[in-house]
Parts: sequence; structure tokens; C-alpha cells
Amino acid sequence: MQIILAIVAFGLLVIVHEFGHFIAAKRGGVQVDEFWIGMGPTLLQKEHGGTRYCLKLLPFGGACVMEGEDGESDSPHAFGRARLSRRMLIVVAGALMNFLVGFLIVLVVTRPNGPTGGFVVTTLERIDPASTAAGAGGLQDGDEIVSIDGYRILLRGDLDAALARGDDATYTVVVRRDGQRLTLPAVTMEAALTGADGRPMIGLTFAELPDSVGLRLRVACRTSISYARMVWSSLGMLVTGQVGVEQLSGPVGVASVMATTARYSITAFLQLVAFISINLGVMNLLPLPALDGGRLVFLLIEGIRRKPVPPKYEGYVHAAGLLLLLALMVYVTGQDILRLIR
Repeated sequence: MQIILAIVAFGLLVIVHEFGHFIAAKRGGVQVDEFWIGMGPTLLQKEHGGTRYCLKLLPFGGACVMEGEDGESDSPHAFGRARLSRRMLIVVAGALMNFLVGFLIVLVVTRPNGPTGGFVVTTLERIDPASTAAGAGGLQDGDEIVSIDGYRILLRGDLDAALARGDDATYTVVVRRDGQRLTLPAVTMEAALTGADGRPMIGLTFAELPDSVGLRLRVACRTSISYARMVWSSLGMLVTGQVGVEQLSGPVGVASVMATTARYSITAFLQLVAFISINLGVMNLLPLPALDGGRLVFLLIEGIRRKPVPPKYEGYVHAAGLLLLLALMVYVTGQDILRLIR
């Protein structure tokens, strides 16, 4: 059941993405020839409003096929005949839908994380007098930590990630104090204290705010941004060689992790689904051929040149990108299967 749930959830995220393109095209007067749910052989199909709707055999994937999307068309409702701004909106609509769904899932599963039923925020309630952050560093009770060494602190949990990025225990900290942003150039935050349970501590106690609709929206928004930043940081680590291609996962690996997570907690499973949805949004906007971001680049070039790139040349670029993407998918899927076998 967990495996089936994971496959269905992953498939729904792809359908949500394609539905974003579909609804933007329909609202923009662009003809949608076909809309698929699933992949592979067609099980059911029905035509309505000039669009053929298909239910495919394999329960993952989907497609929104628009008139004149990958070539020239004489139809007045072809993709290429729509206004440039409309076409750009259609291209990014899939990613925007993934971002929206991810945010809504985060909002649903967001729960107070404070000991008294509120939300722990990034404002300091108290600094232990024995802490290395007290005194000369300049931190004060009531400071809201904005960033550490340029790393934006969106949530309380971001503090650990920010500290782990530093080379030593001294950081440049930006805080908001009495409505003003202040830069503290040398704040030492070293785990030199020992807690009641024996764990090393810095000596910072963060404030807790009472639960409210506004605060939940704020936490959900910041969590979603944190997920997107996590994806972007991972891509940066891949480009700089900090992680290798062999550590990537494809649909098989993702479904495996989702199934494992579903065994332990439905909340954790939904959080993972939200992260993957936002991940899909970020990845699809990368300026790479065959992805939505690659199509957006050609539209931007058209806006600069005042005329479109010839469709055949754009088609060549996207075809080459698709071949490379398929090769990468085959590789990472093979790695996923090997990991499962091990």
C-alpha cells in the first residue's frame, strides 16, 4: 500500500504540473489538442471542447499537447500565435502550480512546534550569560536573527544549517532590533555549554509565539521557500562537485523513499510530497533544453530580437536536450535499482 501510495502521489504531482499548462492555455485561448493522465497505452479517451482527454495505463506522468507547440501551425489558436506574455505564462504555469500545491500541503500539515503549543520563531527570547554569543558579539535579548554569514534564517531550524556552513565559530550576523537592521560582524557561537541531557549547547533560547492563522501562513510560506532553497543549494553542490551524479535519484529512488516515509508517518509523507512538488517546480524552471525553463529562454530571446527563433532550430536544441535528459534518467534509474538490490 505504501508503494502504491508513493507512485500515485508522484504521478499526481506530474499531473498537477501539466494541469497548470492546460488551464493557462485554455484561459489564454490556445488550442489544447490532447491532455493525458498517465503514460503508455491508452485505456480510455473522450473528446470534449476540441481536446482529446486520455487515461493511460501507467499511473504516473501526463502531458498537455498544444496546437503548434513544437512547430508551425496555421490555426489562429496555435501556441505560436498567442501574445508573447501569454506564452510565457503558459510555459511557467506548470511550475507555478507545483509551487502552489507544495505550499498548500505545507499549510495543511503545519503544526505548532513550541513546548506550550505555539510556534518557535527566529527571535531570541534569552541569551545565557555564559554563552559565547553574549557580551562582545553584540547579540541581545529580543533580536530577530535575519541572516548568518549571508545565509537567510527563515526558520529556527535554519540556524543549525547556517552554523554548519562556517569555517570557525565566529560569524557575521544580521539582526532586526527595534525595527532596524543591524550587522554584527563578529558573533561567536560555540557549543560551549552543556544541557540537562548532556548535549552541547550554544545557550540561545528562541521565543515562542501563540498559534494563529497569520502565523501559520507565515511559517508555511517560509517553509516552502526553505524547500526551494534546499533544492537550489543541492544543485549548486552538484555543479561544484561537492556531490556526485551517482548520488542523484530518479523516480524509482524517489518512490522508494516516499514509500518508506509513508510507513512511519503520514505527516512526514505529506511534507516529503510538498518538498518534491516544489522540487519539480524549481527543476522545470532551469534554463535547460527540453525543460520549461529552456522554452522560457527561447521566448525571452524572442522578446529581445522582436521575432521568434525559427522553430526547426529550437526543435533541434530541445531534441538534443531531451536525449541527454533521457540518458541521465536511464543512468539514475539504474543507480536507484542497484541501491535497492544492495
